Amino acid sequence: MGPAWLRGVFPPIATAFAADGSLRPAPTGFLECLRDARLDGVVALGSNGEAAHLTESERLRSIQWLRGGLPQPLRLIAGTGAESTVATIERTRAAAAEGAEAALVIAPSYFRGQLTAEALRRHYHAVADASPIPILIYNVPVHMGYDLGVDWIAQLAGHPNIAGLKDSSGDIARLPTLRARLGPDFVLLTGAGEKLVDALTAGADGAIVGLANLAPAACAGIRQAWLVKDAELARRQQRAISPLGEALTRGYGVPGLKAGLRMLGYDHGDPRPPLPPLPAAELATLRRLLEEAGLVPRALAS
Repeated sequence: MGPAWLRGVFPPIATAFAADGSLRPAPTGFLECLRDARLDGVVALGSNGEAAHLTESERLRSIQWLRGGLPQPLRLIAGTGAESTVATIERTRAAAAEGAEAALVIAPSYFRGQLTAEALRRHYHAVADASPIPILIYNVPVHMGYDLGVDWIAQLAGHPNIAGLKDSSGDIARLPTLRARLGPDFVLLTGAGEKLVDALTAGADGAIVGLANLAPAACAGIRQAWLVKDAELARRQQRAISPLGEALTRGYGVPGLKAGLRMLGYDHGDPRPPLPPLPAAELATLRRLLEEAGLVPRALAS
């Protein structure tokens, strides 16, 4: 059974870089903003955190800084996936030692042709056996190059320390089947912030969504409204932020997230090369989306 606190909304936060490209802590006030918005915690070293661009020492330093500055009651999940089982176990144990409370483990993908369901089951179960903290399977086809799918996910689960799944396939229609196959205690988190209401209705328990960095109060409010069965309030908040979420998902990605955070006053620096900043030609559109979502006052959006 997944810990109750994993049933919530968590932003995969951006990693902050200084002008010279070195790692630095999150901007002053950013984590407090997430707390005040009533989110449930944060994810370090996710896709939006540019985990693939960090050295091993930077990964640990990032968790250390975040753990030291994270205001209560926010909880900490850390991305720990690697291409080998040995490396994933090492990263997971190290993250736990630095204060991570759960691990988000992306499926390996480099040797895709030999990664059968059984091979991945052995991988995840070995990590779960060795991990001192709960494990979340992370299915993100856009980065992995393949989709685990319902049948494979059902085979990978079934270990007492595998608490749940973050599914970033965008396929909301699979959630009722996953819920039926995996049972009520398995935590299902969506990666689609622009479809959060639909995902909750379909059986998700919460979300890990980049959109929650830019619209934390709305994302938290959607789930809170859904829990008290106020569907109209949930959908009204969803409508306000969905265009921004769709833009992040369909093209802006990390460059757009970092540009948006800068516009909101929380400058995390530029993405780390080779990932480029958001093109200057897109900045006006991004500002308009933030304005229309009620996140940037109109007087300040020009």
